[in-house]
Amino acid sequence: MKVVGLVASPRKLGNSEILTKEMLASLPDEVEKVMIRLTDLDIRQCNACYACLPEDKQCVINDDFAFLLEHIRQADAVIIATPCYFLGTHTTLKLIGDRLISLLQQAKEFAGKKCVVAVSYGIDGWEGYARETAVNTARFFHLDVVGTMLVQAASPGEVVKPEILDQARSLAAMLISDGQQATNSPVHACPLCGNTLLQLAPSGKVICRMCGADGQIEVIAGEVKVHFATPRHPRFSPAGMTEHGKLLEAVKDQYIAERQELNKLRKPYQQYNWWVEAKT
Repeated sequence: MKVVGLVASPRKLGNSEILTKEMLASLPDEVEKVMIRLTDLDIRQCNACYACLPEDKQCVINDDFAFLLEHIRQADAVIIATPCYFLGTHTTLKLIGDRLISLLQQAKEFAGKKCVVAVSYGIDGWEGYARETAVNTARFFHLDVVGTMLVQAASPGEVVKPEILDQARSLAAMLISDGQQATNSPVHACPLCGNTLLQLAPSGKVICRMCGADGQIEVIAGEVKVHFATPRHPRFSPAGMTEHGKLLEAVKDQYIAERQELNKLRKPYQQYNWWVEAKT
Protein backbone atom coordinates (compact mmCIF):
# COMPACT_ATOMS: atom_id res chain seq x y z
CA MET A 1 0.00 0.00 0.00
CA LYS A 2 1.18 3.51 -0.81
CA VAL A 3 0.01 6.66 1.00
CA VAL A 4 0.84 10.14 -0.31
CA GLY A 5 0.83 13.12 2.03
CA LEU A 6 0.17 16.48 0.38
CA VAL A 7 1.34 19.42 2.48
CA ALA A 8 -0.09 22.77 1.36
CA SER A 9 2.18 24.96 3.45
CA PRO A 10 5.57 26.62 2.86
CA ARG A 11 6.50 26.38 6.55
CA LYS A 12 9.16 23.79 7.27
CA LEU A 13 8.07 21.67 10.26
CA GLY A 14 4.85 23.69 10.41
CA ASN A 15 1.63 22.26 11.75
CA SER A 16 0.50 20.83 8.40
CA GLU A 17 3.80 19.00 7.96
CA ILE A 18 3.78 17.71 11.53
CA LEU A 19 0.21 16.39 11.27
CA THR A 20 1.02 14.67 7.98
CA LYS A 21 4.18 13.08 9.40
CA GLU A 22 2.35 11.95 12.55
CA MET A 23 -0.31 10.28 10.41
CA LEU A 24 2.20 8.58 8.14
CA ALA A 25 4.37 7.46 11.08
CA SER A 26 1.35 5.82 12.71
CA LEU A 27 0.74 3.59 9.70
CA PRO A 28 2.31 0.10 9.52
CA ASP A 29 5.94 -0.13 8.41
CA GLU A 30 5.02 -2.01 5.24
CA VAL A 31 3.06 1.00 3.96
CA GLU A 32 5.05 3.01 1.42
CA LYS A 33 5.03 6.66 2.50
CA VAL A 34 5.58 9.67 0.27
CA MET A 35 5.24 13.39 1.01
CA ILE A 36 4.91 16.27 -1.46
CA ARG A 37 5.18 19.91 -0.43
CA LEU A 38 2.74 21.55 -2.82
CA THR A 39 4.35 24.98 -2.42
CA ASP A 40 7.58 23.59 -3.92
CA LEU A 41 5.81 22.59 -7.15
CA ASP A 42 5.54 24.72 -10.27
CA ILE A 43 1.75 24.72 -10.64
CA ARG A 44 0.55 27.44 -13.00
CA GLN A 45 -2.82 29.07 -13.37
CA CYS A 46 -5.55 27.46 -15.44
CA ASN A 47 -5.80 29.07 -18.90
CA ALA A 48 -9.52 28.24 -19.28
CA CYS A 49 -8.72 26.89 -22.75
CA TYR A 50 -10.91 23.78 -22.25
CA ALA A 51 -8.45 21.68 -24.27
CA CYS A 52 -8.50 19.14 -21.42
CA LEU A 53 -12.25 18.49 -21.42
CA PRO A 54 -12.47 15.43 -23.72
CA GLU A 55 -11.95 12.19 -21.81
CA ASP A 56 -8.82 11.26 -23.77
CA LYS A 57 -7.10 14.66 -23.37
CA GLN A 58 -4.74 15.99 -20.71
CA CYS A 59 -3.95 19.52 -19.52
CA VAL A 60 -1.69 21.21 -22.06
CA ILE A 61 0.24 23.28 -19.51
CA ASN A 62 3.77 21.94 -19.08
CA ASP A 63 4.45 22.20 -15.35
CA ASP A 64 4.49 20.00 -12.23
CA PHE A 65 0.75 19.29 -12.31
CA ALA A 66 1.38 16.05 -14.21
CA PHE A 67 3.95 15.04 -11.55
CA LEU A 68 1.34 15.54 -8.83
CA LEU A 69 -1.30 13.58 -10.72
CA GLU A 70 1.03 10.66 -11.30
CA HIS A 71 1.81 10.30 -7.59
CA ILE A 72 -1.89 10.34 -6.74
CA ARG A 73 -2.58 7.76 -9.47
CA GLN A 74 0.04 5.47 -7.92
CA ALA A 75 -1.25 5.97 -4.38
CA ASP A 76 -3.81 3.88 -2.56
CA ALA A 77 -4.67 6.68 -0.12
CA VAL A 78 -4.01 10.41 0.25
CA ILE A 79 -3.56 12.86 3.11
CA ILE A 80 -4.22 16.56 2.49
CA ALA A 81 -2.99 19.00 5.15
CA THR A 82 -3.32 22.75 4.90
CA PRO A 83 -3.25 25.81 7.14
CA CYS A 84 -6.01 28.39 7.07
CA TYR A 85 -4.38 31.80 6.73
CA PHE A 86 -7.35 34.05 6.02
CA LEU A 87 -10.69 32.20 6.07
CA GLY A 88 -9.51 29.78 3.38
CA THR A 89 -6.84 27.21 2.55
CA HIS A 90 -3.36 28.00 1.37
CA THR A 91 -3.23 29.40 -2.19
CA THR A 92 -1.70 26.24 -3.65
CA LEU A 93 -4.89 24.24 -3.08
CA LYS A 94 -6.99 26.95 -4.70
CA LEU A 95 -4.62 27.02 -7.68
CA ILE A 96 -4.70 23.23 -8.03
CA GLY A 97 -8.48 23.29 -7.66
CA ASP A 98 -8.89 25.30 -10.86
CA ARG A 99 -6.74 22.81 -12.75
CA LEU A 100 -8.88 19.86 -11.65
CA ILE A 101 -11.38 20.65 -14.38
CA SER A 102 -9.09 18.44 -16.47
CA LEU A 103 -10.06 15.42 -14.30
CA LEU A 104 -13.84 15.69 -14.55
CA GLN A 105 -14.01 12.65 -16.81
CA GLN A 106 -11.05 10.77 -15.34
CA ALA A 107 -12.79 9.07 -12.41
CA LYS A 108 -11.58 5.61 -13.39
CA GLU A 109 -7.97 6.68 -12.70
CA PHE A 110 -8.58 8.03 -9.18
CA ALA A 111 -11.88 6.78 -7.74
CA GLY A 112 -11.74 4.40 -4.78
CA LYS A 113 -8.71 5.98 -3.10
CA LYS A 114 -9.37 7.03 0.48
CA CYS A 115 -8.44 10.51 1.65
CA VAL A 116 -8.32 12.36 4.97
CA VAL A 117 -8.07 16.12 5.41
CA ALA A 118 -6.39 18.09 8.21
CA VAL A 119 -6.85 21.87 8.53
CA SER A 120 -5.15 24.06 11.13
CA TYR A 121 -6.24 27.64 11.82
CA GLY A 122 -5.13 30.36 14.20
CA ILE A 123 -8.00 32.42 15.57
CA ASP A 124 -11.20 30.98 17.00
CA GLY A 125 -14.07 31.46 14.57
CA TRP A 126 -11.78 32.32 11.64
CA GLU A 127 -11.52 28.89 10.05
CA GLY A 128 -13.89 30.14 7.35
CA TYR A 129 -14.33 27.83 4.36
CA ALA A 130 -10.88 26.20 4.61
CA ARG A 131 -12.22 22.74 5.43
CA GLU A 132 -14.70 22.95 2.57
CA THR A 133 -12.04 24.00 0.06
CA ALA A 134 -9.69 21.20 1.08
CA VAL A 135 -12.48 18.60 1.00
CA ASN A 136 -13.72 19.83 -2.38
CA THR A 137 -10.18 19.60 -3.77
CA ALA A 138 -10.08 15.97 -2.69
CA ARG A 139 -13.48 15.27 -4.19
CA PHE A 140 -12.54 16.83 -7.53
CA PHE A 141 -9.58 14.44 -7.50
CA HIS A 142 -12.34 11.77 -7.28
CA LEU A 143 -11.00 10.75 -3.85
CA ASP A 144 -13.22 9.26 -1.16
CA VAL A 145 -13.00 11.58 1.86
CA VAL A 146 -13.38 9.34 4.91
CA GLY A 147 -12.46 11.80 7.67
CA THR A 148 -11.46 15.37 8.47
CA MET A 149 -9.95 17.23 11.39
CA LEU A 150 -10.09 20.96 12.11
CA VAL A 151 -7.70 22.13 14.81
CA GLN A 152 -6.92 25.56 16.24
CA ALA A 153 -3.15 25.90 16.11
CA ALA A 154 -1.39 29.00 14.81
CA SER A 155 2.27 28.79 15.82
CA PRO A 156 4.47 26.10 14.20
CA GLY A 157 4.57 23.10 16.51
CA GLU A 158 1.40 24.02 18.38
CA VAL A 159 -0.26 20.81 17.19
CA VAL A 160 2.20 18.72 19.20
CA LYS A 161 -0.28 17.99 21.95
CA PRO A 162 -1.40 14.49 22.97
CA GLU A 163 -5.08 15.03 22.18
CA ILE A 164 -4.34 16.50 18.73
CA LEU A 165 -1.81 13.83 17.80
CA ASP A 166 -4.26 11.14 18.94
CA GLN A 167 -6.85 12.64 16.60
CA ALA A 168 -4.33 12.64 13.74
CA ARG A 169 -3.49 8.96 14.32
CA SER A 170 -7.18 8.06 14.46
CA LEU A 171 -7.66 9.89 11.18
CA ALA A 172 -4.79 7.99 9.57
CA ALA A 173 -6.28 4.68 10.73
CA MET A 174 -9.34 5.42 8.56
CA LEU A 175 -7.12 5.13 5.49
CA ILE A 176 -6.44 1.46 6.11
CA SER A 177 -9.68 0.39 7.80
CA ASP A 178 -13.05 -0.61 6.42
CA GLY A 179 -14.92 1.85 8.62
CA GLN A 180 -17.48 4.35 7.43
CA GLN A 181 -16.85 8.03 6.84
CA ALA A 182 -16.42 10.05 10.01
CA THR A 183 -19.22 12.46 10.82
CA ASN A 184 -17.55 14.91 13.17
CA SER A 185 -19.26 18.16 12.18
CA PRO A 186 -20.94 19.99 15.09
CA VAL A 187 -23.31 21.77 12.69
CA HIS A 188 -25.77 20.76 9.99
CA ALA A 189 -23.90 19.49 6.93
CA CYS A 190 -24.92 18.23 3.52
CA PRO A 191 -25.35 14.45 3.86
CA LEU A 192 -24.08 13.90 0.32
CA CYS A 193 -20.80 15.85 0.29
CA GLY A 194 -20.28 16.91 3.91
CA ASN A 195 -20.23 20.63 3.04
CA THR A 196 -21.25 22.83 5.97
CA LEU A 197 -21.68 26.07 3.99
CA LEU A 198 -25.36 25.75 3.18
CA GLN A 199 -27.56 28.45 1.66
CA LEU A 200 -30.91 29.17 3.30
CA ALA A 201 -33.75 30.61 1.21
CA PRO A 202 -36.58 32.68 2.76
CA SER A 203 -38.95 29.78 1.99
CA GLY A 204 -36.99 27.51 4.32
CA LYS A 205 -35.36 25.66 1.45
CA VAL A 206 -31.73 24.67 2.05
CA ILE A 207 -29.33 24.46 -0.89
CA CYS A 208 -25.86 22.94 -1.00
CA ARG A 209 -24.01 24.95 -3.62
CA MET A 210 -21.19 22.44 -3.69
CA CYS A 211 -22.93 19.22 -4.73
CA GLY A 212 -26.32 20.53 -5.86
CA ALA A 213 -28.42 18.82 -3.19
CA ASP A 214 -31.39 20.70 -1.77
CA GLY A 215 -33.61 20.16 1.21
CA GLN A 216 -36.17 21.64 3.53
CA ILE A 217 -35.96 22.75 7.14
CA GLU A 218 -38.31 21.17 9.64
CA VAL A 219 -38.54 22.05 13.34
CA ILE A 220 -39.70 19.20 15.57
CA ALA A 221 -39.98 19.78 19.32
CA GLY A 222 -37.57 22.68 19.05
CA GLU A 223 -34.97 20.65 17.14
CA VAL A 224 -34.04 21.75 13.64
CA LYS A 225 -33.84 19.00 11.03
CA VAL A 226 -32.90 19.32 7.37
CA HIS A 227 -34.25 16.81 4.88
CA PHE A 228 -32.23 16.61 1.65
CA ALA A 229 -33.21 15.25 -1.73
CA THR A 230 -30.61 13.41 -3.82
CA PRO A 231 -29.81 14.96 -7.22
CA ARG A 232 -30.04 12.72 -10.28
CA HIS A 233 -26.25 12.72 -10.53
CA PRO A 234 -24.61 14.07 -7.34
CA ARG A 235 -21.95 16.55 -8.43
CA PHE A 236 -19.07 14.73 -6.74
CA SER A 237 -20.00 11.30 -8.06
CA PRO A 238 -18.14 9.99 -11.14
CA ALA A 239 -21.38 10.24 -13.12
CA GLY A 240 -21.97 13.79 -11.92
CA MET A 241 -18.47 14.95 -12.84
CA THR A 242 -18.66 13.25 -16.23
CA GLU A 243 -21.99 14.98 -16.83
CA HIS A 244 -20.46 18.34 -15.91
CA GLY A 245 -17.54 17.71 -18.27
CA LYS A 246 -19.96 16.98 -21.10
CA LEU A 247 -21.87 20.19 -20.33
CA LEU A 248 -18.63 22.19 -20.50
CA GLU A 249 -17.77 20.56 -23.81
CA ALA A 250 -21.18 21.72 -25.08
CA VAL A 251 -20.41 25.25 -23.85
CA LYS A 252 -17.10 25.15 -25.73
CA ASP A 253 -18.79 23.91 -28.91
CA GLN A 254 -21.38 26.67 -28.67
CA TYR A 255 -18.65 29.28 -28.31
CA ILE A 256 -16.86 27.95 -31.40
CA ALA A 257 -20.12 28.12 -33.34
CA GLU A 258 -20.82 31.69 -32.20
CA ARG A 259 -17.23 32.92 -32.10
CA GLN A 260 -17.42 35.35 -35.01
CA GLU A 261 -20.55 37.05 -33.68
CA LEU A 262 -19.13 37.20 -30.16
CA ASN A 263 -15.90 38.74 -31.50
CA LYS A 264 -17.96 41.52 -33.07
CA LEU A 265 -19.54 42.23 -29.70
CA ARG A 266 -16.15 42.27 -28.00
CA LYS A 267 -14.30 44.39 -30.53
CA PRO A 268 -15.57 47.85 -29.39
CA TYR A 269 -13.91 47.27 -26.04
CA GLN A 270 -10.45 47.10 -27.63
CA GLN A 271 -10.35 50.91 -27.71
CA TYR A 272 -10.18 51.09 -23.92
CA ASN A 273 -6.65 50.70 -22.64
CA TRP A 274 -6.35 51.60 -18.99
CA TRP A 275 -3.96 48.81 -18.02
CA VAL A 276 -1.03 49.47 -15.72
CA GLU A 277 1.91 47.11 -15.33
CA ALA A 278 4.17 46.47 -12.39
CA LYS A 279 7.75 47.61 -12.83
CA THR A 280 10.34 44.91 -12.20
